[in-house]
Amino acid sequence: MKKHTGRVSKGIIKSVVIAVLLSAVIGVGLSLAFPQKVEAQTVRTCLNRVNIPVDELHWVYVPESPDELYTEEQFFFLAGQLISDGVVDASDCPSGGLMLNGYANACGMARAMTAVTEIQNMLNESILAAYDNVGVPPVLLKQLISTESQYWPSVEDNSHYGYGHITPIGMLNALQWNSDLYAKVCPATAAGDCATNYSIANQILVSLVDTCETCEYGIDPDAVSRSVDVLAEVLLGFCFQTEQLVFNATGWRSNLVVDYATIWKLTLMSYNAGSQCVYDAIASSFEVTQGPIDWSHISAYTSGAQCLRGVHYADQITTQYFDFPPND
Repeated sequence: MKKHTGRVSKGIIKSVVIAVLLSAVIGVGLSLAFPQKVEAQTVRTCLNRVNIPVDELHWVYVPESPDELYTEEQFFFLAGQLISDGVVDASDCPSGGLMLNGYANACGMARAMTAVTEIQNMLNESILAAYDNVGVPPVLLKQLISTESQYWPSVEDNSHYGYGHITPIGMLNALQWNSDLYAKVCPATAAGDCATNYSIANQILVSLVDTCETCEYGIDPDAVSRSVDVLAEVLLGFCFQTEQLVFNATGWRSNLVVDYATIWKLTLMSYNAGSQCVYDAIASSFEVTQGPIDWSHISAYTSGAQCLRGVHYADQITTQYFDFPPND
């Protein structure tokens, strides 16, 4: 923050306004919203792959090659977008292959299945590279993209962007916590204002819209890697914030309270329902355990529709899909 004398600068006023917006929109109290250097851990909990429960390996496992992330799911929203944009011809299907909500009907899905399969696997190499470069569990990242956007990197409701349906408030939050993300996406002209400027956050998000009318599958293949990498950095920013939430709620360093799998489930909960839900669930669980907590504690001591939605979201993304680790 810039030094000032005599009166409050416009920049500071803007920062306070953004902080209040963060608090109001995603449930982040001002004491929780900004980084504070209160922990001294050699390895960040978010990046410390130790003590992983066996029953979590199906989503924490790191594949040896992108081919292991191959899927053949029927995504009716994705198929509907491909038909609507003229990427797939379903003119011989009833209603042109579309239902009233814009999703593909059964015939439209059949016509689009080849493209749908190609698109959902177009990201596999980038997802695995994002683990190497950023550290986000690759299966988690793939299943989050599947849940949020069905691999269609567009803008929804003028507020949810790209593969991860990131919102401007979500981007601002991640920028506060992840300096690598800040370095990758903030323009040089931001002059230190990037993490508090809603307009800049919106510009960053617009750059993650990778749909392309002239591309073979309606998606710009040259933009995929960057978009996946940025999403991974956003998730890591949320995870770093979650480490702080654990400390704030318990007074203990995060690695002494939760394991690797639990910190990432809490991150997913925050990404969906907001950090206040995570803080309250940790505080309630720790009050009972007075020591380490796991996801079963979080699930048991979470209340309220919004926060329970966050628990369900984390469970949905980390549910078993792949047979990891592979049987010998």
